[in-house]
Amino acid sequence: MLYIRFIRLFLSYLGFILLGAAMYNYELSIYLIRQGNGQLKVLSGTQSFEDYRANNVLSEKESSNLELIDQIKKFSVDSLAYKPTDNFTSIYDQKKKPILWVITASEKYALKPVEWEFPLIGSVSYKGFFNEQLAIKEKNKLQAKGFDAGIRSVSAWSTLGWFSDPLLSAHLNKSKGSFCNLLFHELFHATFYKASRINENENLANFIAHKATLQFLKNDTIALSEYIYNHEQRELLNKFLNANTKAYKTFLDSNNNNKNKLILKQKQLLFLIKKLKNSDIKKEKLVLMTEQEILTEQNAYFIDYMQYNSQQDSLENAFNKFYKGSIKNMVRSLAP
Repeated sequence: MLYIRFIRLFLSYLGFILLGAAMYNYELSIYLIRQGNGQLKVLSGTQSFEDYRANNVLSEKESSNLELIDQIKKFSVDSLAYKPTDNFTSIYDQKKKPILWVITASEKYALKPVEWEFPLIGSVSYKGFFNEQLAIKEKNKLQAKGFDAGIRSVSAWSTLGWFSDPLLSAHLNKSKGSFCNLLFHELFHATFYKASRINENENLANFIAHKATLQFLKNDTIALSEYIYNHEQRELLNKFLNANTKAYKTFLDSNNNNKNKLILKQKQLLFLIKKLKNSDIKKEKLVLMTEQEILTEQNAYFIDYMQYNSQQDSLENAFNKFYKGSIKNMVRSLAP
């Protein structure tokens, strides 16, 4: 009975959105129908954790992460002042396959994102697809129009508290620290979200999830040490990108009217990659992955970076100055 009521609620919500979208934009309404169908497939295909355990042979890591979920959710409410939700009370079995892909795009000679306007959530600088071929088609269309574009599979997303977001089965294979960080990140979106402020939303979620993970793992020396090492390597990359993104933006702006701007742009990107290879980042896999993404996505890569990590230094300053190192106080000031 509860399941039927949930489906009716979802369809009513979807119908309301589609009605408004159809009046405004036919193409948008088709997109939302497809996204609604994809989301509904996930939501209607979930199972309880008990059934998932019974139907699968789980590794020690997977079993351990499953047992962490209630602790993480309780900690997020009691120690961090997150809004209580029904998220992560069920699981969707991905069968070891990605189920969502996201497109990011930018002007070719400026770090200016392509934005899409959606009902309720406002303007966002990415577009998701539950069908990989549709995502590839959209990327190709953007590139044909002269934009830089990138496509990536997504390991998690939030419905911002509208529905009970399930855990995805691939999450269970993450290390303990990464698993905690992911849940704290997605749970935060149900507590705080500003329409048309994607950079602020994602940077805050990244910042708070990291601080929450450090606090949650403080008594687990092994998991904490592994998490800190991986985070420090990522931070080295972020510091490199933060400095070089600013320099790259200045370069693009100053050469926008140059007739050789395409050649100059490619040389600048190759120079940036050379600097990356000579940086202090020890994780070769991280460096190689970043190099490949920059070459493939070009300006779209930097748009994606800025969405998630460009405001971390200013958030750290605010965290220490205004909230005296208290995540709970910071969350309370942000929550509506």
